[in-house]
Amino acid sequence: MLPSRPSRPSRRRRTRRYDISVPLAPLAGQRLRGSHWSGAKIVSVLLLGMLAAALYQLSNSYAFFVYGAKIQGNHSLSAEQIYDASAVHQQSIFWLPPREIAKRIQDHPYVKQAVVHCRLPNRVTIEVTERLPRISWWSPQGERWVDDDAVTLPPGGTQRPPLLVMDDEGLATNADGDLHADIAEGMLLVSSLMPEVTQFRYDRTWGLFFQSPHGWHVALGRAERMQDKVRVLNRVQEDILARGRHPQLVDLRFPDTPYYN
Repeated sequence: MLPSRPSRPSRRRRTRRYDISVPLAPLAGQRLRGSHWSGAKIVSVLLLGMLAAALYQLSNSYAFFVYGAKIQGNHSLSAEQIYDASAVHQQSIFWLPPREIAKRIQDHPYVKQAVVHCRLPNRVTIEVTERLPRISWWSPQGERWVDDDAVTLPPGGTQRPPLLVMDDEGLATNADGDLHADIAEGMLLVSSLMPEVTQFRYDRTWGLFFQSPHGWHVALGRAERMQDKVRVLNRVQEDILARGRHPQLVDLRFPDTPYYN
């Protein structure tokens, strides 16, 4: 019988233990702070939502809808015409842009300028400056009216312009087909010097001409240098009256060399 092999002694596994200490207070504080900011954001979102809902309700409330406007500065145009041009009827006061409304009103040919004020709850005030026609201009295209700024207008209103110019050949126009601004200016200057003069003609030979209150005819020529021509007319008229002359024609087509006979 063979002798038995001695058994090896069993080895015990060594285990190591580590003790780790974690500061709980700061972590807890961080969790609290994080939850605090999340709550604030939620409250902010809720408040914004409530505010948006409140504004929506206000903007759709009939108390803030416009059903009329205060119109100021109109003379030839009616308040209804200006109000219709504004397009504010039955619109919420919250959605009315004053500048855009003013531009819409100024699209009317007889409105020179418009200013719009909107106030709560539904008050709208519209102030307009109208174009006042001063000249009735007859050409082959028919009758058109012209204001102080030489803006051509369609005939309208109840009061006719005080001045008339007959342009049978259609020669008093600018490149856009409107009455030349210098011709309109010349007529207005003559009217201020001689209020009795209200009728003019324009043709190829004499340009702008008219009959003075003293009986003689005055030719101002074409559109160039109308201011100079009217100043010379004033001096020539004084000279004629001082000399007791009775000319048939005062020719100012060339203001540097005025002539009368």
